[in-house]
Amino acid sequence: MLELPETYAFSEQLHPLLKGKEIASLSRQSSPHKFAFFSEDTDYSVLLERQKIKAIYPVAAYIVMECENQLRLVFRDGIRFYYVESEAELPKKHQLLLQFTDGSYLACSVAMYGAMLLYHGSQHPTDKYYQASAEKPVPYDAGFDFDYFGSLLPENPKRMSVKAFLGTEQRIPGVGNGCMQDIFFLAGLHPKRPIASLKEAELRLLYQQTIQTLTKMKELGGRDTEKNIYGQAGDYQTILSKNTYKHGCKVCGTDIVKESYLGGTIYYCPECQPL
Repeated sequence: MLELPETYAFSEQLHPLLKGKEIASLSRQSSPHKFAFFSEDTDYSVLLERQKIKAIYPVAAYIVMECENQLRLVFRDGIRFYYVESEAELPKKHQLLLQFTDGSYLACSVAMYGAMLLYHGSQHPTDKYYQASAEKPVPYDAGFDFDYFGSLLPENPKRMSVKAFLGTEQRIPGVGNGCMQDIFFLAGLHPKRPIASLKEAELRLLYQQTIQTLTKMKELGGRDTEKNIYGQAGDYQTILSKNTYKHGCKVCGTDIVKESYLGGTIYYCPECQPL
């Protein structure tokens, strides 16, 4: 799934490669996927063919491809990008394919579910997730300081967990279940720990690790659980993920616990992250 580090890293990879390229042809759903979502009643080929790409940039959890004539392709969720320079290199299955006049391609495939939506002029996604992504600062922004982080705390958190705080209500757009695992581990916090129980020093550490961990993930081209535009895993080696949890805690050797919580899988070390 595209999370904040990947939308930034992949945009940085795609922008210099695709800026100025002209779209020669476009096809959709060559391999049908019931959870690949497109704009309804929109002829992508008619609108996008012969248009040049102006820019590719992130909007928190989204990647935007800006084209001529005020056209924008907006990607979200489980989209995988494949940039290749010949037809022979294309993946076997894809749901959106752009061929450029120089003979190169950008293929997009969907893992689980994903959206590739086309907007024109002042149109933009109207869902609350995009609105939050467009309006709120993210941990890479100067405006994401400790005072702002503290302002995200609800007035009456009751027993809200640290995972619920960091990952729900679009408090920090683009920070999803995958990125949170390492943030919590490096902050020494159990995902189920009530946010109201944190002392100021612990809250500051959570803030620092949110910024530092996400920055490292971005700078290393994304997490090793995600594939970049060349089909290679990101260079950030996850501490807690599907790739590592069977190996035990890297600090103390204790078995890592894997369980379902708040709509996703969590991993934690019961010794290093006590509840």
